Amino acid sequence: MRSQRIFETPTPIFQLAKYSRRAASLAIFLRAALRHPTNQQKRRLSFERVNAWVDDELPFEKWVHPQRTLQDDRCIRFPEDRPIDRDGLTRPLRVAVVCHLYYDDLVEEIRTRLAVIPTKFDLLVSTDTAEKKSRIEAALSSSTASNVVVREFPNVGRDIAPKLMAFNDKFDQYDVILFIHGKKSVFSPGLSEWRQYIFDTLIGTRDRTQSILSSFQDIPELGMIAPEHFAPVKGVGWRDNFKIADGLCSKLLGDKYAFNYFDFPCGSMFWCRPAALKPLLDLNLSVQEFPAEQGQVDGTLAHAIERFFFTSCELAGLRWLKMAADETKILPVEIVDVGSSAEVRQVLKRAGGRVLAPR
Repeated sequence: MRSQRIFETPTPIFQLAKYSRRAASLAIFLRAALRHPTNQQKRRLSFERVNAWVDDELPFEKWVHPQRTLQDDRCIRFPEDRPIDRDGLTRPLRVAVVCHLYYDDLVEEIRTRLAVIPTKFDLLVSTDTAEKKSRIEAALSSSTASNVVVREFPNVGRDIAPKLMAFNDKFDQYDVILFIHGKKSVFSPGLSEWRQYIFDTLIGTRDRTQSILSSFQDIPELGMIAPEHFAPVKGVGWRDNFKIADGLCSKLLGDKYAFNYFDFPCGSMFWCRPAALKPLLDLNLSVQEFPAEQGQVDGTLAHAIERFFFTSCELAGLRWLKMAADETKILPVEIVDVGSSAEVRQVLKRAGGRVLAPR
């Protein structure tokens, strides 16, 4: 019965009580959205776009562009049986994988997954103790990586702090970097398949991985490729990160930009050019700015920074795309099948992400 379904939770992380408190904010957002009519045949107001601004901290609206437009929610999908066609011959990319492994029992899974990368790559791993470092080094002695470097990094900032700080002295040595981490989602059992979904998308097969690398080779303006949102978490927006995000906006956006809409690589794993992270790296954050690990599920500097990766990419003058592999793992979204880097370029030009707009 319909009355019974009202109280079902749409995702494992949905909180009915918290969402109901935001009803007034939701009404405000919808009224604002209706002031900017769009062609309903071409544009859809997805749950993600609504939930992005449905939070109690309405003062954050100062960072929302007054003339924002609703965006198509599209992603690309590469062929399953071959890599995409290339525009031409270019020099091989210098590739690295940066991986944070707090849960070092996942090292064998990581090693196996990375074996599909069809080119030479360096593997840069961070972890938080000397004991884990030794175990990881031993396990990766048979890795397909050309070089393996393992460093200790304090257990703060989840995967975000080590992502930005553990190996930032090496980023300039590479053209493209894959950022991954040993995600377990121990605080949200309903998200137990999230890591596998992300790995399947970014490094699921040799052909798909080659297609990603070919896209970066042929399209200089492409700065980042991330997975389309995993269905159980697609509604995640700013949540409890407004106060911290407000400070980051002041530093990153200033009076030049505002948000046209909102999106980010949920799970913080993606392929990117090092330049795409430069605006975030230029903040010169320190380890001391990240709170001690206490099992926080939201509302920390790390959670706020995660929401700025696409923003950083755009501030660097680059574009980003989301990609899908298994459409059964994502909510309904327009998927554009691409068979060549030329087609990827067309999608990037027509529908590549634009979270920012000049003021």
